[in-house]
Amino acid sequence: MTLPRFLLAALLWGCLLLPAIAQETLTLQNAIKLALENNYNLQISRNNIQAAQVNDHPGAAGMLPTVNLQSSTTGQVNNLSQKFTNGTEIKRAGVLAFNAQFAVNAEWTLFDGFRMYATRQRLKEEIGLQTKLLNGQMLETVRSVTEYYLEIVRQQQLLKNTDAMLSISNEQVQLFKMRFESGLSAKMDYLQAQTDYNTQLSQKNVLLNSLAQTKENLNVILGRNAGIGFTVEDSTLLNAVWALPDTLNTDNNPNVQLTKTQIGISQLQYQEIEAGKYPQVDLVGTYNFNYNRSQAGFSLFNLNTGPVAGINLTWNLFNGGTLKRALTINQITRQSLQTGLEQTRQLLESQWVQARRNIAFFRQQVQLEDQNLATASENMTISMERLRAGVANALELREAQRSYEQVLMRKTEALYQIKLAELALLYLQGNLLKDE
Repeated sequence: MTLPRFLLAALLWGCLLLPAIAQETLTLQNAIKLALENNYNLQISRNNIQAAQVNDHPGAAGMLPTVNLQSSTTGQVNNLSQKFTNGTEIKRAGVLAFNAQFAVNAEWTLFDGFRMYATRQRLKEEIGLQTKLLNGQMLETVRSVTEYYLEIVRQQQLLKNTDAMLSISNEQVQLFKMRFESGLSAKMDYLQAQTDYNTQLSQKNVLLNSLAQTKENLNVILGRNAGIGFTVEDSTLLNAVWALPDTLNTDNNPNVQLTKTQIGISQLQYQEIEAGKYPQVDLVGTYNFNYNRSQAGFSLFNLNTGPVAGINLTWNLFNGGTLKRALTINQITRQSLQTGLEQTRQLLESQWVQARRNIAFFRQQVQLEDQNLATASENMTISMERLRAGVANALELREAQRSYEQVLMRKTEALYQIKLAELALLYLQGNLLKDE
């Protein structure tokens, strides 16, 4: 059974289009943009900001009155037995009685030791806290995306290096095979060359698997399916020049800003707790409707309606030291936050020093490896020419090839470490969202 021509053509066209669709080109800027828009953690943080904005309301701070409605209706069947002072007696079974009550109660706190004002300010600060949490997560997300992107670039450069070595190894295999078949060298040289080629091919497969896993991890941060294929622009990224800050201002770091906001919120919470030392004054008002009716008894009908207004004063004179303990715990919490702030500053400064030192160190390494690369490349070329001329042996060639390969790997690693250190400087200064 054969497929119709149009169906066969469609299948072939789909196979041709599939790689093109799967392998989109993803730039670093586009990756960061996708992450900031679609990352699930960032979406949750934005929802938290919206929730804090909704909660920033005078009613949540206790500044507005509360009004509630109460209503009840009851019916009773009683056996009535009454005797009055004038000698009258009432004895009756199955007396029906009906009661209806309705009330509208309103209460408005006029004074509570200024707790409501501290609470309202704290609710506003909660919005700032959630915003700073989002900024910190955005900074972390940009850093993670950039690190994964750089790792992909590094792995692809290692793959290029491996392909170059595979090309050299394949030529060696062919040369040793020809020499073995012509009787100019032992079979052992040919077998060793083939083994070296297979080893490098195995290393390439490991790199390909690692590269696929890194791309999957990046896709997850971008908030999309892990299996989406893409390519990266890696031609100049490891050699790109980024504008780096000269000095560290820890106040620009989101972690420092977050801790400062937490300290401010803790101070407002202290004011809320301290308000418990003062009396609370409430304005209360009620409108009552009370209706009673009975078939027998002293009162056959009773109706009460009308408003009631008053002022309630509540003053907690002693509560077992709960207020004092709460204030002490709050002070301890603020001190811990202040200590954590100083620790964060120290850690940021330490990471700053380490990043600058790493940049200087690995830049020297790159310069050194450039010199080594020129030497190793020339040595590799000479060894291959000697092999083609039948002068060099297998050991000499393998040593030249190993030196050349190691230089390529060390240079790639040094360039990668420079970018990581530069990324750390931008992160510590809080400039990633601007510069990247």
